[in-house]
Amino acid sequence: MNNVQRVVTAVVVLVVAAAGGSVKAQKPAASSNAAVRAAIEAGNKKFADGAAKGDAGLIATAYTADAEAYPPNAGVVKGRPALQKLWQSVLDSGIAGFELTTTEVEAQGAMAYEVGTYVMKTKAGTVADHGKYCVVWKRVNGQWLLHRDIWSTSMPLSKQ
Repeated sequence: MNNVQRVVTAVVVLVVAAAGGSVKAQKPAASSNAAVRAAIEAGNKKFADGAAKGDAGLIATAYTADAEAYPPNAGVVKGRPALQKLWQSVLDSGIAGFELTTTEVEAQGAMAYEVGTYVMKTKAGTVADHGKYCVVWKRVNGQWLLHRDIWSTSMPLSKQ
């Protein structure tokens, strides 16, 4: 076997080994994403439960201490106390329920992102708003919490 054949053989062995390693790494990632998705959906349930109870404090505990929210037509809201105030104002406006539907989750280490849709309902059960959202989640002390939260309405603009 000449030097060129040895180099080609070594490259083929390395490529096959790398491919085998990456295939093995993908299987745990898929199950890991499923576990993260389940944790995120549990966090979303906590968020929705807070709205159903009229408890903005409970909603705020779903966020990291240094979380930021980017509500439509408003400035950035930073930190749990400000987030609690934001959600209290939403609840005070007559919103009594959220339906959150996760459509995509991807995780890498202690960070994950979620894409989904939302429906906000009044106490009477009518739809007050619906739209889409993207959340960056952060694992803090083993718990997945909202870290960056942005949403936008899909409702048509009102004619004024």
